[in-house]
Amino acid sequence: VEEAEHNRGQDQALREAVDARNELDAIAYQVERRLAELGDAAPAHEKARAEMLVSDARAAVKEEAGVERVRPLTSELQQVLAGLAAHQGAAATGGPGQDAATGGPTSGGGVDDDVIDAEFDKG
Repeated sequence: VEEAEHNRGQDQALREAVDARNELDAIAYQVERRLAELGDAAPAHEKARAEMLVSDARAAVKEEAGVERVRPLTSELQQVLAGLAAHQGAAATGGPGQDAATGGPTSGGGVDDDVIDAEFDKG
């Protein structure tokens, strides 16, 4: 029991480092997937930064880096992922004034349509 109490701090630090590396690995995977989805639609500067950060993240995970190195990389990758998500949203809608399904101009309807949800009884 005394030995377990003595090692508790070390175990918590190890657990925190492992969890941080797992989170970094997961966010790196998400960024890679988003880059693949976007393809050439991703801005070149964001794509290059994302690829560099993913490479750094993979190296940090492989080297079992400490929390002090992992957390800043995770934060930067989350920012890149958010930026790529914004570009993916714009690409999915085809840009402003475009219909997402056809890529053509939007129809006269939209948010201003008067849609009424109702139930009818047959009796």
